[in-house]
Formats: sequence, structure tokens, C-alpha cells
Amino acid sequence: MRNREFRLLWLSFTMSVAADQIFPVTVTIAALNSGGTASTVGAIFTGRWIALILFALLGGLWADRLPRRTVMIVSLGFQCCAVAVGLRGDAPASLLAVLVFLVGAAEAFHRPAYQACLSSVLTPEQRPTGVAMGAVSWRIGAIVGPGLGAYVVTVWSPRVGFLAVLAAYVLGLLLLLPLREPPVAAAPRSSAVREIADGLSEVLRRPWVTGVIIAVALQLMLTVAPTQVLLPLVSRDTFGGDAVYGTALALLSVGGLAGGVVSMKWKPGRAGLTGVIGLALYGAVPLALIWPVTPEFLYGCYIVAGLGLEIFAVQWVMNLQREIPPERLARVTSVDWLASSVMMPLGLALTGPVSAAIGRSALLVIGTVGGFAVPLAALFFRGMTRFHSDVAPAAPDGAAEATPTSLKAP
Repeated sequence: MRNREFRLLWLSFTMSVAADQIFPVTVTIAALNSGGTASTVGAIFTGRWIALILFALLGGLWADRLPRRTVMIVSLGFQCCAVAVGLRGDAPASLLAVLVFLVGAAEAFHRPAYQACLSSVLTPEQRPTGVAMGAVSWRIGAIVGPGLGAYVVTVWSPRVGFLAVLAAYVLGLLLLLPLREPPVAAAPRSSAVREIADGLSEVLRRPWVTGVIIAVALQLMLTVAPTQVLLPLVSRDTFGGDAVYGTALALLSVGGLAGGVVSMKWKPGRAGLTGVIGLALYGAVPLALIWPVTPEFLYGCYIVAGLGLEIFAVQWVMNLQREIPPERLARVTSVDWLASSVMMPLGLALTGPVSAAIGRSALLVIGTVGGFAVPLAALFFRGMTRFHSDVAPAAPDGAAEATPTSLKAP
């Protein structure tokens, strides 16, 4: 925290995450207040994931071509303009869907730039703790966001919720203005297609990276998407309001905050095994939604899931930063984001119809099985238990790829 550039980046990202967390709560409650259903909410948030799929690779490409600070500032400015439209109040579902799409498009540029900038402002010795602090940043914003969003929108109106989102994005942008990003050695530029392919090759050269991306993609479709859509409905149907919805999301982040703090000091011998087990703990969330006997039981499962998710995320990001060349890190992050998110829109769109066809409980049983089993199955990928592979150094951008060496067994 004595690193000035990291401190500015840390605070800016916290504000951005707070806005990102208030925004979906505001949109969800606004849609339900206007008579929307589970299908309506799912269709609206499908737009965010479609935007990520369309723009993720471009976001990573430009974050490696331009100063990462510039990309983040422009992205946050675009999000401010989009969210300001929601201040008109009483937005129809169609307008909410457009806003979600635009905010998601800007996010596709901001997040790869942030991950690459985080690596550049930290020394190699600072990176493990810095990545954990990034996780803490995410969770602090996520703790404040859902609870504040649910409170503001319930007590006042969705318009006030959009105002809170706008204020957080503006503050995040202002914090980036004095940041001085260390220069990254420029690699020879080639065509956009070739540079994107270079980022993809960094993923394919490492089986454990491919395995994690596949596991996360399947878990997003089978587990995360149904719980995201059904949690507000369970909150209203079982507990009579939106308070449990916002509180559960906040407590997911409380667990994540604990996971980030633990990760600052804990260096597991088998980082991959630890991370995969942490990822599998998200299966507790749909399990809790099947039998939401008390709010406390639901809250406990969300805390456990958040703890596991953040331990996984810290190990994942830290080992990517260790293995991926700095000049390609943003592109690899965007490939990771694209591939791991490609199934999320399908899961969101299908949650309503499938829930109506087979029942909410049956859908959540599928989500529970997928949440636990899919990550554990990824352990069969080579190098997974340690998040490490021995590969030859990659050739510079625009040059021929180096030939991979043999890979170690897990």
C-alpha cells in the first residue's frame, strides 16, 4: 500500500466494482417493479454477456496496444455516459437491456487493462500480495454495492440507484487521472488477427489454463446463471421482499473478502488443487436455494462460496501473471474472459424457460451437481494441481511461435 500507483489503481478499481455491483441490483429491481419475470431479468442480463463476448478480444488487444491507464479512463467515461441515461426514471425493459449491453461493452475493455496494469505497477515480489489486495478491492466494492443498491432502490427509487452507480464510476475515473503507469516494452506490431491469435496461443500452450477456462465456462452456465436469476425470486417468494437478495450477494462478497485476506499470507503448495476446490464450493449456492429453510442458512452458503471463489481467483490471476509475458497479458486475460463467459448468456436466457418446464428445484439440483463436479473434473488436465507448465518462451509478437517443450505431469 506504500506503492502510490498501486494505491490509486486499487481505490479506482474498488469504486468501479462498487458501481458494477449496484448497477445489476438497480436494474433487477427496476425490471421486477415494472412487471418483469424471471425470463425478463434473464434476457436483460444476457446483454451484458453478449457484449463481453463481442468485445472481449478487442478489449485485450487495445489494452496491449495502448497505455492501460488510457483504456481504463475511456472505458469508465463511456460507462458514466451510459448509466446517466437511467436517471430519466421508469425505464422500460428494452432500455434497461441497452444500458446493460453498453456497460458490459465498456467493461470488456476495462478489465483486461486493469489486470495488465496491476501487473505492471507491482514488482515481482509485490505481486502475490497485490493480487490478493485486488481481490480485496473487488470484494469491498461488492460488499458495499448489493446492500447499498437494494437499500437505495427499495427506500427511494431506481433513479437514485442509477445516481449512486454514476457517482461511483466518476470517482473511479478521477482516481486514475494522477496515476503514472510504468512503460511496458513495446513489441513489434502486426495485424489485429495475428495479435489476437498470439494471445490465444499462450492459452493453448498451457493445458491447465485451458482446463480452468472450460471448467469456469460450464460452471457459469450450469450454476452461476440460474442462481443469479432465481435468487431475487426466491427472496421475494420465500422471504417476502428484496432484503435477502441484497444481503446474500453482500455476504458472498464478505466470504470473498475473507478469502482475499487469507490469500495474502497463505501460499499453498499445490495452488491449482487449492484453487479448484475453492471454485467447487460455489455448488453450495444452488443447494441453499433448493432448501432456503432460513435466511441464515442461505447466508452461510453464500459466505462459504465467496471464500472459495476468491481463493481460486487469487491463485488463478497470480499464476497467470507469473507465466504469461507482460506484453501479452491483457490479451490472455481477454481470451480467458471470452472463453469462460461464452456460455453465460445461454444459461441466463434458458433459466426462465427451463425453470418453467422442469421446475425451479430440478434446475437447482442440476446447478448443484454442476457446481461441485465440473471444477473437480478439471483436475485431470495436465499441470492443473500446481497451475504450472514448462513451456518454451514465446516468440515476440509478429514472429514465429516457439516450439513447446514437454509438459510436466500434474
